[in-house]
Amino acid sequence: MAHRLPPLQVKSVIALCKHFPLWIAFTYIILLSFSPISRAEETDPFLETFELLESGKLLSADELKVKLDYLKANINADDTSNYQRLQRALCWNIDAFNPDKRDEGLTFVQQQLESELIKQSAETVADLMLCRGWFYQFSGEVSLALDEYNKVVAKAYQLESPRLIADARGLRGAMYSFQGNYASALEDLLTAQQLYESLNLEIWSRYNLAEIATSYRRFGDPQTAIKYYDKLVTQFTHSGDLELATGITTEMAIALEELGENEAALEKYLQSYDYWHQEEDELAMSFVSVNLAGTLIKLQRLDEASKYLNFAQKHVLSSEEAFYSFMMLFRAQISFLNNQSQQALPFIEESEAAFNRVKNSRGLTQLYMLKSQIYADLLNWELAYHSLEQYIRLHNELDIKQQSHRTTEMRTRFNTKQVESENTLLIEKQEIKERELKILQQNRYLQFTVIFLALIVIINISFFAYKQAKKSKLLEVLALTDHLTQLPNRRHTYTLGEQLFAEKAPLSLILFDADYFKKINDLFGHDIGDQALIALANISSSIMRSSDLVGRVGGEEFLVILPNTELQQAREIAERLVKAIAQSDFSHIEDKLAMTISAGVASRDQDKHFSELLQRTDSALYQAKSDGRNCAKSV
Repeated sequence: MAHRLPPLQVKSVIALCKHFPLWIAFTYIILLSFSPISRAEETDPFLETFELLESGKLLSADELKVKLDYLKANINADDTSNYQRLQRALCWNIDAFNPDKRDEGLTFVQQQLESELIKQSAETVADLMLCRGWFYQFSGEVSLALDEYNKVVAKAYQLESPRLIADARGLRGAMYSFQGNYASALEDLLTAQQLYESLNLEIWSRYNLAEIATSYRRFGDPQTAIKYYDKLVTQFTHSGDLELATGITTEMAIALEELGENEAALEKYLQSYDYWHQEEDELAMSFVSVNLAGTLIKLQRLDEASKYLNFAQKHVLSSEEAFYSFMMLFRAQISFLNNQSQQALPFIEESEAAFNRVKNSRGLTQLYMLKSQIYADLLNWELAYHSLEQYIRLHNELDIKQQSHRTTEMRTRFNTKQVESENTLLIEKQEIKERELKILQQNRYLQFTVIFLALIVIINISFFAYKQAKKSKLLEVLALTDHLTQLPNRRHTYTLGEQLFAEKAPLSLILFDADYFKKINDLFGHDIGDQALIALANISSSIMRSSDLVGRVGGEEFLVILPNTELQQAREIAERLVKAIAQSDFSHIEDKLAMTISAGVASRDQDKHFSELLQRTDSALYQAKSDGRNCAKSV
């Protein structure tokens, strides 16, 4: 009976015929024809269970225990690959919502990461680190969680593991979104979404889409969020995942509340509350109760709001900062509205501490406004004024950050093709790895061909590695370059700035952007706007010294780094740049096109970090805009 070679082996034979004598290739064909490759593949008895656990499908506690007990009873350390996979599954199925279980989880991860058997698999180590970051996040250790996520993202790209990249960027994106860093959040979440869809991980794709929707809601676009939420509720309901559908219903309620549709929001919250009441899940009921109270306060139904907060306070601990912070804030708000300002102060202190622990700027702005009102009611004008100052400062910071994020978010939306291309390449590499692994596993019976096949594999891998090295070098350059202007991008520019700042030599910065650039896009279209940005990049680069660096750090925002330059000289350069742009002829782009820029200038003074120098430069730019634009200001 003739044996048919799989397509991958056919391609290998063709490659061999090009590089080796015909008899060697012919021998290779014969060996493959009689090998187990062409016969039925061996099946892993645990594969189906692992795939179910990793699919994201919700299992009952009893079902989950049965599956994990089965794997633990039948897999030992001698089965290295499955043993490593089992430890990952065990970690991710520890209840991160339970403080005691979280501590057990952190101990479990530490023990596994110290195991020599686990250290043999870089992907297992990375996935366990990601799991540890998850525990840190729910413990309120946000900085530790983010540091862990960053490390895993870097390792995942080194390993070229699409699934690990998607998981790590999805978790990091969700955290960025909660913290208010929407541009970074959407960049991570959109990348993860494309990977999940390419990997046909339907359930994880839905989870991630929910985070994208929530990011749009937090970003100030609740209408878009509600469209996604409505779609997700339908999908989860049809798949029987009523718990997830309820979670999305709660998110939809928050979006409706942000639109000012408080009655509709209240209806959704009550739907969620009733579901968790039927499930007898008092912790979930408590979380919804906090949100319910906020809506009821807006509807002036303070007694009902107090009732829900009293229930929530029995279950929501200070370690649950996301809900605890708002629970305390709403308690303070009710006390204030009931003319009990003095009683509101302890709640304010608790709330402020919790918001600061999770770095929730959005919550702090609400808190500072209420705090100012409370102190004013107590006739403590000094503290009222101080709180109002804090509110204004933070509110302005959020406005500036949101404007920058909106520009970046728009660019992220229209840059999905590049993300798709990069992710497709990762998927293809992953498929190649999986095929190669199957080939090696299926050929373990062919002991007499090991040396011959090893030689073939080494040659192919060497050639592939050579090509990949060249490609990686090219990708490294592209990763540091703005695709439109070909200037250094934000990451590259800031990295160089940090390096120059560390040298302790004189250093000046010019931060400039195009005045009324949105009008250019609105009048002439985005293609003309892109050409205008390229023209700005070319003009600014042409008048700078060879030692200077011009980078694009935002939509129409550019940063010039001037080494060994004092403030006066930097200001002269900035004024020359402003004048050059104003006098430039842009008729080759569009007859009626004219552009001016505003620039901020600052030099190293008492700054301890590059970020402080950059912040002062940004303040100078803000002053230039306030003074009528088309000018340069220094601080």
